[in-house]
Amino acid sequence: MTMDEQTPKQSIEGLSSQKELPTEPLDHKHTPIAIPRPASVTDSASTLKPSTSKLGSSSRPESNGPAKVAIPRSRSGIAPRYGRRVPRACESCRSRKTKCSGDTPVCRQCRELRISCQYPVGWKEKTKKQVEWLSEKAVDYENMLKDLGSYVETRTADRIKTLLDKYGNENESSSNASAPSHSVTPQDDIGDADDLSSPSSIGSLEAIDRVEEDLNRTEHSRATGFMGKNSEITWMQRLQREAEHRSKGLAGSLEPGQSKRQDDDLALHAVNYHLDDMDISVPQPVDVYAMPPRELADKLFDDYLRTVHPFFPMINRPLFSSQYRTFFESAAQPGDKWLAILNMIFAIASKHAHLIEAPWKGEDKDHLLYLTRARILSMNGDILFSHPDLQQVQVEGLIAFYLLSSDQINRAWRISALAVRSAITLGINMKSTSPTTPNVSKEARYRVWWCLYTFEHMLGIMTGRATCILDGICTTPLPLPFEEDQLQEPEAAELLNNSHLRDDKINKVMASAWVRHMPLNPTGGKDATHKSRQRDNSWVKNLEPNPGLCHLYYCDLAVVTQEIVNKVYSTDCVMVPWAHIENRIGELRSRIDLWYKSIPSTLDFKQKTDDGPERLRYKLALALHFYSARITLGRPCLCRRDARQKSPADRSTFSHEMAVITLESAMSMLELIPDEPSAVQLYEVSPWWCVLHYIMQASTVLLLELSFGSVHMPEGEQTFINLAKKSVRWLYAMSEHSVASRRAWQLCDISLRRLAEGMGFDTSDIPSTTYQPAPTSTLDSTDNSQQNTFSTEMNNGNMWGPHLEDLSLTNHLNQPYQLGGDNYNYPAFSEIPDSDPMNSVSADGQIADDLYFPYDPISGEFIRSFFPHDNDDNRWDQS
Repeated sequence: MTMDEQTPKQSIEGLSSQKELPTEPLDHKHTPIAIPRPASVTDSASTLKPSTSKLGSSSRPESNGPAKVAIPRSRSGIAPRYGRRVPRACESCRSRKTKCSGDTPVCRQCRELRISCQYPVGWKEKTKKQVEWLSEKAVDYENMLKDLGSYVETRTADRIKTLLDKYGNENESSSNASAPSHSVTPQDDIGDADDLSSPSSIGSLEAIDRVEEDLNRTEHSRATGFMGKNSEITWMQRLQREAEHRSKGLAGSLEPGQSKRQDDDLALHAVNYHLDDMDISVPQPVDVYAMPPRELADKLFDDYLRTVHPFFPMINRPLFSSQYRTFFESAAQPGDKWLAILNMIFAIASKHAHLIEAPWKGEDKDHLLYLTRARILSMNGDILFSHPDLQQVQVEGLIAFYLLSSDQINRAWRISALAVRSAITLGINMKSTSPTTPNVSKEARYRVWWCLYTFEHMLGIMTGRATCILDGICTTPLPLPFEEDQLQEPEAAELLNNSHLRDDKINKVMASAWVRHMPLNPTGGKDATHKSRQRDNSWVKNLEPNPGLCHLYYCDLAVVTQEIVNKVYSTDCVMVPWAHIENRIGELRSRIDLWYKSIPSTLDFKQKTDDGPERLRYKLALALHFYSARITLGRPCLCRRDARQKSPADRSTFSHEMAVITLESAMSMLELIPDEPSAVQLYEVSPWWCVLHYIMQASTVLLLELSFGSVHMPEGEQTFINLAKKSVRWLYAMSEHSVASRRAWQLCDISLRRLAEGMGFDTSDIPSTTYQPAPTSTLDSTDNSQQNTFSTEMNNGNMWGPHLEDLSLTNHLNQPYQLGGDNYNYPAFSEIPDSDPMNSVSADGQIADDLYFPYDPISGEFIRSFFPHDNDDNRWDQS
């Protein structure tokens, strides 16, 4: 065989050796898209080089050019084989059922065929992407649930919050568990879940839609009745729990239901300082047509017109004064209802006379005698079943006012509702366009309605109950800022005779003009501010202070404050998220601030001016009403709650700000009165029928803050202590002439002492005396030997001006007047059985039948029981 015949064979054998050599994958970054030359060819060429030389030398002469290498033929149709196994093949190779090289991002086969190459996702990578997608999906769902929580009802919102808390972040849960708890305001920051919570679980609005006691259980519980969350009695109940817990050196309070014994001790009737559990009847028949002597009657009538009528113009003063003079100076015989109105004026004034220790005050039970006459003349069964007239509305309103001034708020609540119903029956709650009714008569009726409105509002604040005046039923214009005898003057007559001009001028000045149109969730409510609109208010700013001007602004603020009750304390609010409640509070706060900015400078109670007694009386009434409204508005934010520890900057939330406003208002209210108590002078210049309510509002709020550890204003703790002691001293001084004040003093005094015991306060500078049990009859005075005499000197630097000496009683009768005609031998104070107001319930949970006589509005009787015994005698002579 020749050399030429052997060469191809050797070349083929050399090529066959590539099966034993490993094939390295080519780098796709540097490899051109062309058919590569097999790496084994070079080796084959090198092995064939000697033979090639020999072949060349034998066949042809030598040359200087490069040697030629024989290139073997490639086997067509046979794909190269690779020894390694790739982890996964691309989808193209799988579809063609060919072995894939596994190169990324493009395998060798797809690169040679110039087709797209896509590898399937591995199970690990696929699982990871699915987890990421599900996590993102869960976050979107969670955000959506948080958004929905602000718009759904409370039950659904609670379920959403529970679900979000259940599957919350573990790290967040662990950080919350490790953080120490402390007391903060209801909302820590805008992003907290508390924004989505219902008010029923936040602040003082907890359980706003339920009754936690059986109020029909005992006579005392029925006498007290239900007290809502905006009542200071409910606040006092919370304070007693806090004080009891603090006295044991524990933080926080014992919640209801944890101790049955404490729940019984702190029932509503046990912390109620009012006197609804006491009798208001006289024991013997009454001459219904008897009248006091003219001299005493004049003093009673003048006292009523001076202290009550400016804030409660239930009668037309010029008209009724003329009728009063005619009645005493002639033989005129007025109707029974007119006589009932006059007797109620005497009853209210007699009550005030005992509080100020007037020499002409008469017997202790004279006011009850006047009430009994008015009740028989106007509130018997026949009249109650008759259709009401304007005089009936007036007498019912005056009876309700008297009951409030006698601290019988539960009875006042019932009679007030009757008066409102009678007024609505006559359409007094509506704007009158009757051409047959004189404009002066229309104005008198408007004022009657606003008397009932403000009075019902006051009772609603004191009891925490929903009033019977629904939102939107009143279109009565606000009263004109003039006295009744000024209505014939040109400026007043212009407004009186032009209803459009009246509405335009007054509504532009009043803060309540659009408060009823407030949305359920005001946009930007927390930061709401209302600036005075462009308007001409100089006409009202330039008016001299008068009872009409004071009553106008009093009614204006009452409308705003009633909206607080409707929008914040209503049972409907249990369905509203806390974030929306905060928006409402912010909007209403701006309305109260706008009211203060709109009052004339002559009635600005924050300015220290040299005022006479009348102007001082106007300012003090408006000031107490203003600060009471701010306390009522911010009270839901003043609470204790365990939360995450945060920096002081984080705690500067809207709720914290409102809690501070509440405390500042309580302090400002107590700073209106002097440091040295003088109950007589306080009853002279203040709204004496409700001043105890105002003092208890402020005192309870400050004591609550102390029980919380002064978490909202730590720097003001000593001020809170001083003002709390001041309120206790004032209540002690007022208790000399008022049983209700004595009960209020006992409640505040024992709360302060319990807090001092657990928190280290000094109470050595407050009155310390044995508690005297309250009598079971509504008497205005107690045994003076059991009371300390307080100085009547007033400190400077407060609202008590230098003209206070004008209020002296030197011009009155020097000798106490003994009422003639109906003199009865009332039991002496020492003969009346004593009962402790805090422990008046017997062992079986009942009290004696003769201690409480509920009023029956159907029969018009104060009876012993709705199911009387057979031996009960008829207490009233209806002949």
